[in-house]
Amino acid sequence: MRASSVVLSLAALLAAQQAAAAEARLEPAAKPVDTVKQVPLSTGLPLRAWLQDAGITPTARAVVSSAYADGGYRGSGSATATHLDLGAIIDTGKALGVDGTVRIVLSDRFGQAVHDRYTGSYIQNQAFWGQGQNFRLNEVSYERSLLDKRLSLKGGFFSMGNDFGGLPYTCNFNNNGQCGHPLGPIYSSGWLDNPTGQWGLRAKWTDPSGWYAQTGVFDVNPSRKQADNGFKLALDGNTGLFFPVELGFVHDPGQRGYGGTYKVGYYRDTSNAVQLGDPAAREASHRSGEYIQLAQRIWKPEAETVRGVSAFVIATQADVRTGSLRRSWELGVSWRGPFRAREDDIVSVGWTRLDFSDRLQAQQRSSGEPVQTREQMLEVNYGVQVAPWLILRPAAQYVTRPSGLSERPDAWVFTLQAQATL
Repeated sequence: MRASSVVLSLAALLAAQQAAAAEARLEPAAKPVDTVKQVPLSTGLPLRAWLQDAGITPTARAVVSSAYADGGYRGSGSATATHLDLGAIIDTGKALGVDGTVRIVLSDRFGQAVHDRYTGSYIQNQAFWGQGQNFRLNEVSYERSLLDKRLSLKGGFFSMGNDFGGLPYTCNFNNNGQCGHPLGPIYSSGWLDNPTGQWGLRAKWTDPSGWYAQTGVFDVNPSRKQADNGFKLALDGNTGLFFPVELGFVHDPGQRGYGGTYKVGYYRDTSNAVQLGDPAAREASHRSGEYIQLAQRIWKPEAETVRGVSAFVIATQADVRTGSLRRSWELGVSWRGPFRAREDDIVSVGWTRLDFSDRLQAQQRSSGEPVQTREQMLEVNYGVQVAPWLILRPAAQYVTRPSGLSERPDAWVFTLQAQATL
């Protein structure tokens, strides 16, 4: 009797294990919908495993972006820009016995860009170009979570754009009007984006329902973008302080639902700035602006899939007195997994428009200068996940009125971007 009970129990246990295994095969681990998680090429190396066991995760990335401009106001031609990152994410709980995360990143940029050599557009056809074109300290920061991980505090030397005004879907593009952050705040305030660091503090509160709110304070130092200031940590050259505030909601980010991300932001830069349209006027005591970013999955071919189409819209508004770019707009769609066997490939279409300030235009007319009105760019691309660590993204772009000038011809630009996570 006892032997038969043991046999029946073992049989039941084996059946349960087989059922669980079958269910696991039918329900693979969920993937994030808005981004394709990259697996470093060095995964599995003994040295990497040893470092991770000690709480140190090495990070490295290489981005090579080649482009050909057809019909720019300076002619046609090609250029290649390269961006490199090297750093580490340190789990200080494992490494030092103190909870938190330290991030250290060094960056290097070199090469040429077609917008600089041929088209003259504000929207860079190759996003990973500029900000000194040099070797620099990108980030040294410490972050700690408190109150059951609802409160996150971060401080150190890092770009405020690492935490504010980001939308993952826009990283599916080769141009910097969409890959990165909205250009309105960047051209019309002291907003800084990766890879240029700044001293700052950030506090973020996240609710389990999906709501979050964050704010911070950062120094404004335009000189850090200069080619010879890649490791400038000193405060000389500071023009003011930057105060961003962002409120957002992330809804159902899993692959089974129709996830969405919605956020609004406001910023205030205390730097003095010239008032456009009246050079003789007293300088404004600050610059401010707002932005809104919305993304929503709108279609899936079936219920249990990461594949599908998502749409996004972004709008920014800069200071009416001082902002050279008064408004910027972005619209786009990303289709992840256009083919069933290629669920990590992404087809994207995006449109960006920059509206120059009315005050700036009036000032240019009165002085007889060319008048800047609006610039637009359309990009269509296909991101191919060649390997878990490598993305290739060919793209076709069309830019109208480069720098907002009707005197400059519209241009076609063809780009090929390769991103390798090492």
